Amino acid sequence: MTRLLVSVRSPEEASLALEAGVHLIDVKEPGHGSLGAASPRVWREVADCVAGLAPLSLALGELREFHPPQSASVPPQYGYAKLGLAGCAQHAWQDRLLEAWQSLPPAVQPVAVIYADWQRAAAPPPQDVLAVAAASGCRAILLDTAEKDGSTLLAHCPLEELARLVETARGLAAMVVLGGSLSAVEIAAVLPLAPDYIAVRGAACAGGRSGRLDPQRIQELLARLPQPARR
Repeated sequence: MTRLLVSVRSPEEASLALEAGVHLIDVKEPGHGSLGAASPRVWREVADCVAGLAPLSLALGELREFHPPQSASVPPQYGYAKLGLAGCAQHAWQDRLLEAWQSLPPAVQPVAVIYADWQRAAAPPPQDVLAVAAASGCRAILLDTAEKDGSTLLAHCPLEELARLVETARGLAAMVVLGGSLSAVEIAAVLPLAPDYIAVRGAACAGGRSGRLDPQRIQELLARLPQPARR
């Protein structure tokens, strides 16, 4: 059953998301990019705020800027962590990604990130990322967009192609998360693919992804999901 993931940038937003009934709370700093990392202080404050009442994930930024010692700052309350692969296509990214994943605390599962706009982001193609996920036993896949310029997941990955990627991820027994600036209409279009989570930031905010989290918008998004999935 498809559930809702909302990205927050502060403990105050985490509290709003929790009260609204969001199923998974993700921590990022939208001002730092698609998967912009918030500060370790914010990670800790959000974990304390949520206090185990909802699962947590966090964004660690792009792999090209990440150093494994940073993983020591990830609080143990987080279940998932993700790194983007923008700018990595022309580099030996596979070993570096595995090293980053292995540096995470034992309870934190890595998320393999596929950018639908991989060509303009100079990221590896989807099949290459899926191959690394399969070989390493990664069991969580995020399909997203690297550039937050108003274009959406389906603008770069037509529904039929997206369905094939979701099916491949399912073959890995992976949790599938769909993000990428999805609109209400596009959320309705991808729901038949039965992703585990729809991931949003801008759609849950007044004023776009850098704006303020809006509980009413979250309620409207939850209402679009199959009702038994609501927390």
